[in-house]
Amino acid sequence: MRFGEFKSTEAFNGTFKRIRELGLEKHVFELDSYGFTVVPPEQVADRAFFERLRETVLRICRERTGVEFRLDRNGEFGHYKAQPQTEGQFLLFYLLMADRVFEEWVLNPTLYTLIDYLLRGQQQVSSLTSFVKWKGKRETLGLHSDCPPDRDGRLPACSDVANAAYCLTDYTLDNGAIAMVPGSHTWCRQPRRGEGEKSAVPVEAESGSLIVWHGNTWHGAFEKKTDGLRLNVTSYHCHRRLKNQENYQWRVTREMLDRNPPEFARLVGADDQMGWDENGPDYSRMAKYGSPEVKKRMAGARRAAEEADAA
Repeated sequence: MRFGEFKSTEAFNGTFKRIRELGLEKHVFELDSYGFTVVPPEQVADRAFFERLRETVLRICRERTGVEFRLDRNGEFGHYKAQPQTEGQFLLFYLLMADRVFEEWVLNPTLYTLIDYLLRGQQQVSSLTSFVKWKGKRETLGLHSDCPPDRDGRLPACSDVANAAYCLTDYTLDNGAIAMVPGSHTWCRQPRRGEGEKSAVPVEAESGSLIVWHGNTWHGAFEKKTDGLRLNVTSYHCHRRLKNQENYQWRVTREMLDRNPPEFARLVGADDQMGWDENGPDYSRMAKYGSPEVKKRMAGARRAAEEADAA
């Protein structure tokens, strides 16, 4: 018996094999059991890529605020107006369109494989941001789930969304680490006000680590008590049946699509014909950029139609 080659799981077999090839079995088990995992730097990216990505984020901080940012110094809002801004923190949005290094990041094998596992091969990038955080007061941990709830607050058991933070600085309790409530992804609901605060644990990780969590997992952040920056790149993904937060589908350039593999086109919704105008849907997008499974189904439908016409 060879796991990863079952006919009935053909669409998942590739993900299964990548998990084994990358040595991610432990992290998949932690995701299923506790709702989050921490992948060490050596399984994520080499140091050169890490440094290039971090320097790019610091450059974008400077460009958007007008202030020079350094890791060992607290940040400033400068003339940056994007919301939300809270004491000691702002977000950089739409990073995928800001520099080519972020195209490389969303295709990172470890990130791609773990998100692919959680979203069962139907992942799209919803937003690519950076939480730029420095010393500041917090009244609560701000616990929440990333998954959009139904009217009654319930969540599906599956991971409709999945999130990951690439740590560009060390994450410690005093440095404002992410807070997670282990096992909360199985409760399938949003937390009530103040609920889960005593059960939350700090997710401590060295710079270069990747923190990945199930969309249902209750999480927030601890107060940053130290000077200097806590920096990350947050890769938020959603299932194809949901709307993404940032607009990529019609704004990615032909150059971006041509210089990247087909997986990139699907991550940014280039194979999605929805959102049409008076001209109706453009099915050629699906035919060109669709997954191997979609192309196989389309080819089967064409053959069936041709055989019916011939008869």
